[in-house]
Amino acid sequence: MDRQRRRLSQALLAAAGLLVLPGMGAARPDMTRTMGTTLADTGVPGYRFESRVFPGSEGRRHHRVWLAIPEGTPPSAGFPALYLLDGNAVLNRLRPEWLTTLGTDTPPVLVMIGYDTDLLFDGDARHYDYTPAPNGRNSVRDARRPQREGGGAAAFIERIESAITPWVASRTRMDPNRKALWGHSFGGLFTLFTLCTRPRAFRSYFPVSPSLGWADNLLQHSLDHLAAQPPERNTAVWICRGDEEVRITKAMNAEQIQQRKNKGNTAFRLFADNLDRIPRVEVHRRLYPGLGHGDMFSAALPEALRIVAGLAPDPAWS
Repeated sequence: MDRQRRRLSQALLAAAGLLVLPGMGAARPDMTRTMGTTLADTGVPGYRFESRVFPGSEGRRHHRVWLAIPEGTPPSAGFPALYLLDGNAVLNRLRPEWLTTLGTDTPPVLVMIGYDTDLLFDGDARHYDYTPAPNGRNSVRDARRPQREGGGAAAFIERIESAITPWVASRTRMDPNRKALWGHSFGGLFTLFTLCTRPRAFRSYFPVSPSLGWADNLLQHSLDHLAAQPPERNTAVWICRGDEEVRITKAMNAEQIQQRKNKGNTAFRLFADNLDRIPRVEVHRRLYPGLGHGDMFSAALPEALRIVAGLAPDPAWS
């Protein structure tokens, strides 16, 4: 990437806002809501559910992983697998019809990676796990939330690969060529960071409304790393965003809000374009009309299930 294009990319990403305030579409998630009754409690035809708690390191939240495993004999190559971050919220929002209407011989195993709490979101834990730190540092602080420590993404990738994946493999047969990772917001940031630093970990990546401008565009350096060392095999990236996502302040007027929306969408397109230039990275992109940041969590889930199951994607993808 030449210097001029990099500067433009960094300027646009820095301007891209990814959260909205109450009254402006979908707001940041309610951190006090609990999971309630889920499909793991009620069941759904064609799937069985189980879970396990993985103890965290000292001072860290334990991870809880829920599995939704297709019933019946796995195909010879194994089932496709979709790893889903913010697993508590995913399980809470998962709908029976999303699974029962797949109508395929290769339904996906769902690996919902959450935290050992009844809350939908653990803000501090996900903030640490999903955000990368600059090289040579173990942590980083977000200027907007200095009380929260970040920078644990590399350790979290290692935890998924060394602890969670072997357990999943012990419960059912998975196809390593159809293994995918899905994440929203900071989870989307983590999904892209994993792609850039360990592209072999998954075959497909689903970053939804990713926080591209995290820590002075740290992700851009990871993208440069991927460009210097491209994946050895074809890797699919399904990157999407709502076209109404914006981070605003009370002092902004309607014109300024629209300008910020436009900058965010332009930054999204530019990042996707830069990613698409990397050899063996197949980029599919989509802007969901009329949707804000929070809306995208549920909007993107059923489509990811269909794609991982091997069904044709919505024509809106380009």
